[in-house]
Amino acid sequence: MSEEILKALTQLFAIITKQDDGVTEVERRFVEQFFKQRLSNDVVEEYLALYEEFLVEKKRKRRAVDPEKEVKEEKKNLTSMKDSVRTLAICKKINKTLAQKQKVIVLVELLELVNSDKNFSPQRQEIINTVSEVFNIEGSEYDVIEKFVLEDESASNLDYDNILVAADSPLDTALQHHVHSKSLDGHLVFLRIPSVDMYFVKYIGKDEILLNSSLLAEKRVSLFSSGSTIKPAKDAPLYYSDLIGHFQKNSEIPNVTFNSKNLEFKFPNGYIGLHDVNITEDKGRLIGIMGASGAGKTTLLNVLAGIENPSKGEVLINGINIHTESDKIQGVIGYITQDDILIEDLTVFENLYFNAKLCFKDYSENEIVEAVETTLENLGLLHIRDIQVGSVLNKKISGGQRKRLNIALELIREPAVMFVDEPTSGLSSRDSENVIGLLKELSLKGKLIFVVIHQPSSDIYKMFDKMFIMDTGGYPIYYGHPVEAIIHFRRASNQINSEKGQCAECGSVNPEQLFDTVEAQVVNEYGQLTNKRKVNPLEWNALYLDTFKVEHVPDKNEEPPNSLKIPSRFVQWLIYTKRDLKSKLGNTQYLMINLLEAPFLALLLSWLIRYTNSVDGTSYVFRYNENLPAYILMSIVVALFMGLTVSAEEIIRDRKIQKRESLLNLSRSSYLFSKIGILFSLSAIQTIIFVLIGNSVLGIDGMYVHYWLMLFSIACFANVLGLNISASFNSAVTVYIVIPLLLIPQMVLSGALFSFDKLNDTISAKDKVPLVADVMASRWAYEGIAVQQFSGNNYQQYFFDAEKLKSDLNYRKSYLIPKLRDLLNELKAGNDTLNVAYKLEIIEAEVTKLNQIFKSIPSPDVNYKVYSAVYAQSIQGFIDEAEGRLVNH
Repeated sequence: MSEEILKALTQLFAIITKQDDGVTEVERRFVEQFFKQRLSNDVVEEYLALYEEFLVEKKRKRRAVDPEKEVKEEKKNLTSMKDSVRTLAICKKINKTLAQKQKVIVLVELLELVNSDKNFSPQRQEIINTVSEVFNIEGSEYDVIEKFVLEDESASNLDYDNILVAADSPLDTALQHHVHSKSLDGHLVFLRIPSVDMYFVKYIGKDEILLNSSLLAEKRVSLFSSGSTIKPAKDAPLYYSDLIGHFQKNSEIPNVTFNSKNLEFKFPNGYIGLHDVNITEDKGRLIGIMGASGAGKTTLLNVLAGIENPSKGEVLINGINIHTESDKIQGVIGYITQDDILIEDLTVFENLYFNAKLCFKDYSENEIVEAVETTLENLGLLHIRDIQVGSVLNKKISGGQRKRLNIALELIREPAVMFVDEPTSGLSSRDSENVIGLLKELSLKGKLIFVVIHQPSSDIYKMFDKMFIMDTGGYPIYYGHPVEAIIHFRRASNQINSEKGQCAECGSVNPEQLFDTVEAQVVNEYGQLTNKRKVNPLEWNALYLDTFKVEHVPDKNEEPPNSLKIPSRFVQWLIYTKRDLKSKLGNTQYLMINLLEAPFLALLLSWLIRYTNSVDGTSYVFRYNENLPAYILMSIVVALFMGLTVSAEEIIRDRKIQKRESLLNLSRSSYLFSKIGILFSLSAIQTIIFVLIGNSVLGIDGMYVHYWLMLFSIACFANVLGLNISASFNSAVTVYIVIPLLLIPQMVLSGALFSFDKLNDTISAKDKVPLVADVMASRWAYEGIAVQQFSGNNYQQYFFDAEKLKSDLNYRKSYLIPKLRDLLNELKAGNDTLNVAYKLEIIEAEVTKLNQIFKSIPSPDVNYKVYSAVYAQSIQGFIDEAEGRLVNH
């Protein structure tokens, strides 16, 4: 507390204790003890002197005004107007400085001060009422606090919803909340204050009770903070999480049991990463998993979450095997990775909104928005709802806020079991406490949460209900209460004060002691540490197996709770499309580059090859530009390049998000089709702009649609190719290195740079397109544009059909007819008897084609399968007639 607040409290103590007949020795000792618990010895005397000064000053001032009236007022036990005004002023001053939790502690201290001398007179009641009202403490809550503090004889009068009594006597069974503690002589009373989520404890009895290794003063109220442990003299310890769980209503807590039995995990190389892991837990627990680097913490988390399959053993939720019956637990498990799974170009609200849309098909739009805003408010993120998340390097929200938003993605659908991997990595100590505090609150509401934690602070360490500690090689070496872990390892290593798990004065623990003990090294004869450990992992594991017997919680014979309602695949496609589109529109740099890329390349390319070679040499004429084949090829290369670059990172960027969404059993095809739809749309826009600018500059009129359709098709091919390579590699850098390896073969084998007849003999063949070129999209695109450019331009289209017919007939007259005569002569000569059937087949096919062209020529009435003189004469006559017709054409 600040000096200003301590002075204000000192004044309040003075105002209260001077009422009636003035301060008593008991009250004075209480005030003295209050200062000694919070201040150093040299400052205690200063504040005690200030307290005495306030007492004397107030009494003198009042009697100086009217001594007789003062005496009368004291006799009538009335609080003076001046004291009431002063009390109000002090409380208002405190109200501006202290948080609500601190105000509750101040109120409890004032009640304890009054109760120390059992003098709860109307004047003092009036002052405390004033404090309660100014501090905005609800009347019903204040009544319970007052009864809790003042009652120090018996707990039988404390039958309230927010009070829990621990005792070994019949009276506690009649109370709303009670718990039996064997051989406890007296009552332990716990108070819950819901408005600030705080707990207090008081002991009514004669035994020596330890609270966090410190003696719990009889009939005095103490703060019962997260991670606290109470040790009765004759009974087992009482833990924070076990006690406050009694305040939860059973209807609000999901029925979940979690059992892992004899788990073993073997890596593909044969190395065993987990050895005989047994974990059994019920609802409402926060379980920590600790261990040195390489101990298998994340491996264990992945196996427990169902991401990895164990080599041996099983993991059961309510008796359901999560690996073999995964369809029965869809939506039950939530997994929060160490890395961010946020979409950087969306706002905080939009990240959570689209996640909710994918989880709740039955929710209306208003219900979705309400659920998102409620979750953000509960996590303290509502004030940044419209801020873009940003990347790790370009942060727009803090690291702690990013972690809370990651948790929100799972929290909004309320999975019964959550797995969290290193939630505090990279965070400040304050943010780390906030994140673990949030997880603790979720566990208190009935969630079962497993957390991999590394080097926690004392406060964070004590928040966990249990700690599962592993040693190198995946060996379990401890499973139990966190504070007891320190005692266990200190006792095993014969350290002094091994029965004290935490500091008796400050209540702090040092988790690093665990691994200092576990990994302690042997000292050689020169006093230097060696690389050999005093106790190896197998020995720690053997001690664990001898010391701890894990008794599995009976499996609940009911379906685990699941609020997940996945929409149809079509609706998922719509949500994915809208989400991806919003993300791309939110990335201004990405959008501008991709929209300006096409016009820039079109202008550059068309300007460079706009070759002036007209008759007069001064004006550009399209027909004289010899660079058109190069323009067609480069247009195809540009379309390939743009299609690849816009899609190359799509899958890699979303890989972590996809891993998480796979646990929700969302449709991957809906996700992929949404990507394809958006990429195709973007490629359509890019190629339209390219064709409009490039063709206009070069004067390629009347071919806009044909060019665009071909370039758009090749860009779509590149989009799909980019998605495939994005899904095949783990690094964006690798993908961009691969892109040139894909583009260069497309250029070389397009048919524009090199003749197919002049390629390497291994792949080329005379008069044929090589097979390797046939699988190149650029070859078909180039051929398509080139053919259309020749046959369908505004000039040639009027003559093309006639010229094509003329060329075809000329081919038949000049080549086909002579070839048929040669084949027929070879059959007449009878020199090649082996290929008779083949030659007959060729003649039959060509005669049939000619007959379709010249239908007026009678078809030869012969058997095409057998050669004879009749066959030769009939075919000869048909060929002569056909040749005559061709000559006339």
